[in-house]
Amino acid sequence: MKKIILSLVALISLKVSAQTPLTSGYFNYHLTDRYEILSSTMSTDFFTGIKPYRRDAVSSFAQKLVSTSKADQFNKTYLQLDNSLWHKDSEELKRKPILKHFFKTENALVYVNQERFKLIMNPVLGFMGGTDNQDSLSVYRNSRGFELRGNIGKKVGFYSYVLENQVRFPNYLRDKFKNDFSVTGATLAKFYKNDARDFFNVAGYVTASPIEEITVQFGHDKNFIGNGYRSLILSDIATPNTFFKINTKVWKINYMNLYSVHTDYQGYDEKSPTARKFSALHHLSINLGKNLTIGLFENVIFDRQDSLETNRYEIDYLNPIIFYRAAEHGLNSTDNVMLGTDWKWNFLSRFSFYGQVIFDEFIKKEFFSQSSSWVNKWGYQAGLKYINVANISNLDLQIEINQVRPHVYQHEKRSQNWIHYNQSLAHPLGANFREVVSIVRYQPLKRLNLSASYIFSSQGIDTNRLSTNFGGDITRGTEDILNRNDVHLFQGLNNQISTINISATYMLWHNLFFDASVMLRNQSNPLLSSNRKNNIFRIGMRLNLAALDYGI
Repeated sequence: MKKIILSLVALISLKVSAQTPLTSGYFNYHLTDRYEILSSTMSTDFFTGIKPYRRDAVSSFAQKLVSTSKADQFNKTYLQLDNSLWHKDSEELKRKPILKHFFKTENALVYVNQERFKLIMNPVLGFMGGTDNQDSLSVYRNSRGFELRGNIGKKVGFYSYVLENQVRFPNYLRDKFKNDFSVTGATLAKFYKNDARDFFNVAGYVTASPIEEITVQFGHDKNFIGNGYRSLILSDIATPNTFFKINTKVWKINYMNLYSVHTDYQGYDEKSPTARKFSALHHLSINLGKNLTIGLFENVIFDRQDSLETNRYEIDYLNPIIFYRAAEHGLNSTDNVMLGTDWKWNFLSRFSFYGQVIFDEFIKKEFFSQSSSWVNKWGYQAGLKYINVANISNLDLQIEINQVRPHVYQHEKRSQNWIHYNQSLAHPLGANFREVVSIVRYQPLKRLNLSASYIFSSQGIDTNRLSTNFGGDITRGTEDILNRNDVHLFQGLNNQISTINISATYMLWHNLFFDASVMLRNQSNPLLSSNRKNNIFRIGMRLNLAALDYGI
């Protein structure tokens, strides 16, 4: 570990150009996807399957956009302003400041753009209230914090984010969290007045680039792999974790090494210590021709909590180009290895077909024979994006299917499951499910965004955490599987959830949004005496903050 730290210091000491990644993401990712599809070619600035993006890359991408409507022109200006430190002529984005020092540009409370020092500091605020006709308690959000990012010289980029929250969730989430000391996306979540929760969201990292093609990052945040609404490889729904990332972008190739530290299944239990585990992930993306990207990934999750290993880090996994399955086999270990592929094909300047296939415990004979063995553990995602539907400007459609067989992400040692603080690091449902997602987005006016989504899922669940393990709850190990040769999709109790979400968002100022939404949720399973229905109406305002997603 000492050598790793010294190597990091050496990298930062080089003459580099380091930029902070794109983290605001309010609707930025949809915009970048939209305009790349319309351009009829893959972006040369970034690979959309690896998130977050670098801000300088988004700025370069935005400056090349050709506007076809007033909304598109507004979106282009928005992307340039949101990344103004990297705009080729940042002076043209300036405005008359407030009290001489504040909001010199619309996107920053404090804005410094000197040759040797760049800084943006912003408040982060979110206030929301709502009602649920099936709940005697209202829902609300009260969030306050700040965001800080910039560069020191041409050597170091930095980012820091702190948000303090009081949130009362809908009753179905309160029931889900009632026995946990955490909520999805956070670690310790203290109980607050009238069944609400009080918790922090924090992130921070430094970046450096020894050469233009390589970016090194160390910090505490989330990462996402894929082009879909969900990811079956690595998602950003769980709480942030500590990571060290090396990203290499050269020619038509992007190669990412991600080394992470996680907390195992026990999560946070009052003042007891938390046990650590680790993951090492390789992801390779290649652009084939103008419109096709193919990705390959492998990931190994491991801990060293037994008496023989004494919690040591497995240094063999630090090799940035080794095949993990071969390394794991050579170590004679029981570590959890996953591998798979992802893709994106943009065509006809209107469509993008994307997806993922993942394998856990891949055994060729079991997979191709469609075996019912428990080791036939795999899942897939397939999705389609349609831009300017029926030639209606700024009307976009997305349809996605996700399916994962039982026991995927689980392992013989549940401390090596693909979870962090009892939260899934991939799909929020875990495993043993099929889900259909459909989303319509429309921007009729430059500052107004409308969206409607319908999500339906069917999953086989356990009666409780002490009952038969049917493979949906990925916080459980695999030692208690009863019939290992007769495992099928949806086994267990059938749990069905459908949600309809309709929302309207108006941008009053740069990243200052007024939101109104209606959510209709229906859940049924044999454990419920009747269908559980929630009809939730919410209104609120937020500044430099993403909308609160109640999930599933």
